[in-house]
Amino acid sequence: MLAAHIRWEYGVGAENDPLAALDQAAAAQPQNHALRGALINALLEAERAEEALAHIRIGRAARDEPALAAAHANALHLLGDIEGAVRVLEEAAPQMAASPGFCIAFARQLIRAQRADAAAHYALSAAQAEPLNQEGWALLGIIWRLLNDPREHWLCDYERFVMIDQVEPPPGYASREDFVTALQAELTSLHRAQHAPLNQSLRGGTQTPGSLFGRRNLMIAAARDALRASVERMIAALPEDPGHPFLGRRAPSIHFSGSWSVRLRSAGRHVNHYHPRGWISSAFYIELPPSVAHDTADRSGWIQFGQPPLQYETGLEPRRVIQPKIGRLVIFPSYMWHGTVPFSDDAHRMTMAFDAIPAKHTPNR
Repeated sequence: MLAAHIRWEYGVGAENDPLAALDQAAAAQPQNHALRGALINALLEAERAEEALAHIRIGRAARDEPALAAAHANALHLLGDIEGAVRVLEEAAPQMAASPGFCIAFARQLIRAQRADAAAHYALSAAQAEPLNQEGWALLGIIWRLLNDPREHWLCDYERFVMIDQVEPPPGYASREDFVTALQAELTSLHRAQHAPLNQSLRGGTQTPGSLFGRRNLMIAAARDALRASVERMIAALPEDPGHPFLGRRAPSIHFSGSWSVRLRSAGRHVNHYHPRGWISSAFYIELPPSVAHDTADRSGWIQFGQPPLQYETGLEPRRVIQPKIGRLVIFPSYMWHGTVPFSDDAHRMTMAFDAIPAKHTPNR
């Protein structure tokens, strides 16, 4: 699976099928259900729904399980068959509704079918069973908004939970501008891929591989420490609320659970998404083209919050839109839907980003 992603990002996917080796391995090991599942997920990520369906049917005939039922519904959705996707999950529900993953998959399809009341039951069931699962809360943010339920504001509170800071330069830098300029040069050298990752929100740009903060790089380590200080300063100002899925996890320090840099080219964007592996997620702005730096009516290249992905077909608009600025850090709950408005410019838009979870003891990487 990893090899398929690498072949795509670094250019081979433009000439050959990056999933061919995975397909051949699955064919050679028909009883390897995990391998077939990985192939199905990769095909769905690549939006090759017909091929995915063929493997899903084989898999469900041999060993039916919630993940395969969810994949079946996703494939039908990609083919435009919303009613078929819901029907597949309705048929599976009596055996699989105890699975939080199944409940989340069902809630997704019910939102798409404009059945928010029914979706609320499954999404809340998943969130209660797995409170740290960010997707359950992300879906409830959509559902409660569609139902005009005041719990949407309790959950998301875009004015309070989307936080902004200008990051202070680390020791050794005369100014924030010097710090960001040095960081821009360092990060640009790491963007060697040719395509966006298959399984990410990125469109029209590149993303650095692996853990950015895990690199043995003094410049990146200095940036990591400056960002940590900024985040911990902002979360210290949050109120306590033990029963809240975001506020209830507040701790004095954080642990970085993921870190990367994204470099968008003209027409690039992030489709609306949430982050499954974080408590807090972020965007730290390193490089901005003129079209983004200027305060224009079209909000070109700005970051937006609260708008579900277009495939949910809700018609909902963003709740809050923020202009990027060099040296600005924006943090927010990882379950909050967010994306970027496309921009048109010859220059690039580059960010450093991370997911963080509460640190239970001393801060670490």
